[in-house]
Amino acid sequence: MTPEDSQGSELQEFLDRLDLYGGRLENWPVEPRAAAEALLQVSPEARAQLEAMRRAEAALMQSPGTETSGIDDLASRAMRAAQDRPRQTAMRRLPWAVAGMVALAAGLYVGQLPATGSDGPTEIVTAALDQSGGHDVW
Repeated sequence: MTPEDSQGSELQEFLDRLDLYGGRLENWPVEPRAAAEALLQVSPEARAQLEAMRRAEAALMQSPGTETSGIDDLASRAMRAAQDRPRQTAMRRLPWAVAGMVALAAGLYVGQLPATGSDGPTEIVTAALDQSGGHDVW
């Protein structure tokens, strides 16, 4: 490995840690900070990248924050509204309960119907098995 390769891998490691820890070296862990400080003394590219990160962080600190109190109020009102009106919630569920009862009654009714004397489906299955050479076709 040549010194250029070594410095290139050190620079990449520095850039990865710069993304991870940010532009304030005092917030870095001790060992990576020592390696970063040593690289910064010999690498103009590392210094330029550190300066770019610091500018980006400063710009982010200057940007105005978003106001979330309106969103929080809206969410709390929506949650409270559903809990304050349990009768409305029950009324919204009633049509689904009725539909379920109708489906249950229809199923019981169909299950109680007498079987027809027709051998139609049996003949179809027998014909399908005959054509398949006795092998299951499903």
